[in-house]
Amino acid sequence: MIMTKNDEVKYLDNLIEQDDPTAKVGSYGRVNSIEYDVYSHKNIEDMGEYVDLHGETKRLTHVIRRANKPFLIYGSKGIGKTSLVHHICKKEEIALVEFSCGIGTNKSDLKGRLQVDKDGSYFERGVLPTAFLVANHFGHAVLYIDEIGALDVDVQKWLNRPLDDRHSCEAGGKKYTLNDGCRLAIIATTNPIEYAGVNNLTEDLRSRFIGQRWKNPTSEELEEIVDWTDIPTASVKEPLLTQTQNIYSSRMQGDVEYTLSPRDLKQFTETYRELVEDGYLSNDQVLEETIRETILIKYTDPNEHELVKSRCQETFGVTIA
Repeated sequence: MIMTKNDEVKYLDNLIEQDDPTAKVGSYGRVNSIEYDVYSHKNIEDMGEYVDLHGETKRLTHVIRRANKPFLIYGSKGIGKTSLVHHICKKEEIALVEFSCGIGTNKSDLKGRLQVDKDGSYFERGVLPTAFLVANHFGHAVLYIDEIGALDVDVQKWLNRPLDDRHSCEAGGKKYTLNDGCRLAIIATTNPIEYAGVNNLTEDLRSRFIGQRWKNPTSEELEEIVDWTDIPTASVKEPLLTQTQNIYSSRMQGDVEYTLSPRDLKQFTETYRELVEDGYLSNDQVLEETIRETILIKYTDPNEHELVKSRCQETFGVTIA
């Protein structure tokens, strides 16, 4: 049952007094109401079947069930980090609160901010207090913090309290914590530090996490992850896998910044099939257009674009205008 605004304010005040008799009751009389159904497992987006490669599904499932340690997944873009969290929460019927960090993310996004409407001022809760309320409402929830490395160092510190043994946060003069028997699993992801806009996590924040470092899939693993239905093996599949490894090597040598991920390969195979189905291009033209739309478009730097274009022509045996 969803509480009214008045009931929710009373609930929060009672929670503070029960948890810490000395805690100061919030200075804002009104707070935004929570539409709890938005976070229900029934409304989690289906991102398709997740292909497990190294037992990561079982491990993360148990981490989420226990919900006693924050868990960090370090790995490149497009390798299925978000997909796996969605898959587990949907399967286990666990509520999910998602938050994507960016360069402009600030303290107010995490804790909340003062807003004004026709009835005056009220406190709009950020993702942290919202996550605690959702966990208390459903009994079990996941707070998924995507690209935590995008947070500035001075913003990262506001995550310390929810992630350590205090398991709480303060926002708008109120203290948010878990009810007895309720669980909140905190899962975060970050891209490699060499990515643009990615910051190192502070030592105190890192000390609060356990986690895994996911490697880029090998060619053999990419064969399992990607749907290769109706994709010619000799002329398309094998050259694409080779090109993926070549570009990764170029990244290691500092020649390009962008590497092809499983997401890019899925885009490639889907686009190739769509262009074949459309039927207005020859087989060679289909391949050339697919390369333009799903590989070359990712390289905006002129020098990188020409380098990757040249290697695509060599690997696929095509001429790209």
